Amino acid sequence: MAQIQEFLDIPSNCEVGNVIYKKLFYENMELKKADRDIFIKYVDKIRWCYSLKESNINIKKFQDENFEYDEIEFINVYLKGPYKLKRLADIIMRTIPYPMVLSFEYGNEIRIFTGHQRISLADSSKNTIEEYIYTDWIDLNNLDEIDKELFEGLKLQNLSFTNFYAFYNDIMEAIIKYNASKLTGGSHIVVPVDVMKSTYDEIKAIDYKIDSLRGQMKKETQFNRTVDLNMEIRRLKDKREELRGRLN
Repeated sequence: MAQIQEFLDIPSNCEVGNVIYKKLFYENMELKKADRDIFIKYVDKIRWCYSLKESNINIKKFQDENFEYDEIEFINVYLKGPYKLKRLADIIMRTIPYPMVLSFEYGNEIRIFTGHQRISLADSSKNTIEEYIYTDWIDLNNLDEIDKELFEGLKLQNLSFTNFYAFYNDIMEAIIKYNASKLTGGSHIVVPVDVMKSTYDEIKAIDYKIDSLRGQMKKETQFNRTVDLNMEIRRLKDKREELRGRLN
């Protein structure tokens, strides 16, 4: 089974290689039965692959009133089934209070999840996730040029070594650019990262709305209402193409 770290040139002295047992999440998160069932049904094994620290890599710690980045973790989740990933990511990233690159692996495919961890104002011993930034499934045995560019951008030598926050932020920005490139079918996007992110989010919201309207059309029995729904779908498609044009 392939691992994302094989593409990133992480030094061997950063390797941890420990298994993280599921009971860690059961005990620390006091999981409800539904969440525990997700772990039992879909998670095969969790491995703490690498830990980047100031002592093993030339990157400085970062701390301000909102963030405390002493290290970056690379954690792999090997799946029995490719489902409920967002919920699994939320549980894992909240249980282990370090910024992490979380990879879900199923067969030869992976999805990468990241998210800045902000110090909780209510409880300084806990962190909150600002927003999850993640990829769709990537087939490691069938990489296209955009996939290859993502992994090239994630190689350590192409990331900022100023401090761990800047380093991690570069990883997140590489994923944002990757997602935008997948939408346009090309990697040469020159708009600022925040524009990429907001445009990508708008397009995904439109896709969700279109899917919802198509579901309504299948159930609709009134012809006039079906026509209205179809016109709304066309309007949304035009809007989506307009947004895609902003990225090109």
